[in-house]
Amino acid sequence: MNITLRQLEIFLELARNPHLGRVADSIGLTQSAVSMAIKSLEEILNKKLFDRINKKLILNEYGRMLFKETDPLVKQLSETENLFRDDHYFGVLKMGVSSSIANYLIPQIIYAFKERYKGVTIQMETGNTHDVIGYIENGQVDMGFVEGEFNSVDVLRDVLGDDELYVVTGDKNLATDKSYTMEELLDKKWVLREKGSGTREVFLSHLGGEHTKRINVFMELDHAGGVKSILHNKDTLACLSQYCVRKELVSGLLHRLDIKDIRFTRSFYTVWHRNKVLSPILLEFIEMAKQYKKMSTSSIKNL
Repeated sequence: MNITLRQLEIFLELARNPHLGRVADSIGLTQSAVSMAIKSLEEILNKKLFDRINKKLILNEYGRMLFKETDPLVKQLSETENLFRDDHYFGVLKMGVSSSIANYLIPQIIYAFKERYKGVTIQMETGNTHDVIGYIENGQVDMGFVEGEFNSVDVLRDVLGDDELYVVTGDKNLATDKSYTMEELLDKKWVLREKGSGTREVFLSHLGGEHTKRINVFMELDHAGGVKSILHNKDTLACLSQYCVRKELVSGLLHRLDIKDIRFTRSFYTVWHRNKVLSPILLEFIEMAKQYKKMSTSSIKNL
């Protein structure tokens, strides 16, 4: 079998974007050259990879199987080749980031990284912890940052840093010097993040089974911004990352309640696929993220 890397690269491009003209333009070939490469690949495999329906190219079952098997291999070969280039700091870095980190930590890190390495383009996919682990498992991103625990045999992790969740409210009647027990607050109107959110899972796991059953979950929202926007209502509470509520606590829009005998702590993780080659670009970004996380934590402690 004499399949070439170039044939596979053309096939993968066409599988992602089944339009001959666009693919030809993107890789600097003529349409006929793209067609000949696909035809040659099909002849080698003795299988059609695309169905031609109504003048459109549709990836068929053989094409989908070839894509699944070869896409990660071609990516890894490309990454391995980059390891031996003289200048490693060029290219596209794709990362998946869970919400609290995406909104309050990573943007500044990306800005600083691009200031230093202008040849690097960074693309960010956001979601909750469950979403980001899925991106890693499916090869949609190169690496990621998550704020919750997860179970995956294919995803490795390294601790980026620690975080603490604060119980907060905008209701000044609750915001007194009093220290509360969680028992006293279970019947209040709690606004939680959606299922799959690392913030939600950390909060509920620290509460424990009995309290988790009894807590009054008044609303569930997909974004921390939405949660914060309704906390001024009477008897309304949430448990959110210290990074998420830092500005509101300083301005007085939100107030942190003192909770007896419990702290809602967690770790932020850097995550990547176990088969991923960590290029110099990735390693440099991870190191910069760790340093920025340390500085950010120190600034919060000094509030």
